Formats: sequence, structure tokens, C-alpha cells
Amino acid sequence: MAPSAGGGYVYTIGDLADFFGITHRALRFYEDKGMLKPRRVGQKRLYSNKDRTKLRLILNGKQIGMTIREIQEFLESYELRDGNDVQMRKALAKIRSQRLLLKQRRESIEMSLQELERVEKIIAGMVEAGTALDE
Repeated sequence: MAPSAGGGYVYTIGDLADFFGITHRALRFYEDKGMLKPRRVGQKRLYSNKDRTKLRLILNGKQIGMTIREIQEFLESYELRDGNDVQMRKALAKIRSQRLLLKQRRESIEMSLQELERVEKIIAGMVEAGTALDE
């Protein structure tokens, strides 16, 4: 990481990859999709603070199960956050929808875990009692 002429910081592909624990290939993928736009100096990619923030948003979106297209739409609303009410409302609706979906998945997972625990106790009891069926 080094200061840029404009006073912000610039990050190399290695800086961001190391910081976020991702590969250079992943960064190039997001660049190919137009989600990140580093400045090029010869063969070097130099990422700004804005790129770093966008990468954090991309990775957070991935973590909550958003598709690449949904993340791209969210980033577009991030770019237009200076007054585009329609885009911001769409982004807010998507976030709320995704949060609801994840809560539903969590409930389903909790139910599955409870059922597995119940079955595990039954089988463990059978094994301990020596009542397990021999094949």
C-alpha cells in the first residue's frame, strides 16, 4: 500500500489479495466483470480506496449468497448513492429480501440439526445398550 499523488492510497493486486484472503485470479475476475476498475501503470494494477471498499462489498455480497449479477446491481446503486432514490430503494429491498432468505435457511438448518441430534441419540443409545442389529 502506498500513498497516491491525490492523497488517497493505492493498493497492488497483492495487497488486496493478501488483505482479503483471496486470489489474484478472483480480483481479475471482478475486474473482467467491470466490478473493479484499477488504474493501470504498465503491467501493474493499482487499486484505490474506492476499489477496496467495492471489493469489501463484493465479498460481503458473496458471503450472504448474492449472485454476481445482484452484486453488480448493488454496486451500481453504490455508485449512484448521491441521490438516486430509486436505485437506493432497490438495493434496500434486495438486502431485506436476502436477509429474510438467510433467516429462513437458518431455521431450516436448525430443524435439520435438531432432527440429526434426535436420531444420533437414538442410535447411540442402541449402540450402548448393545441392541444394534448385526448385519
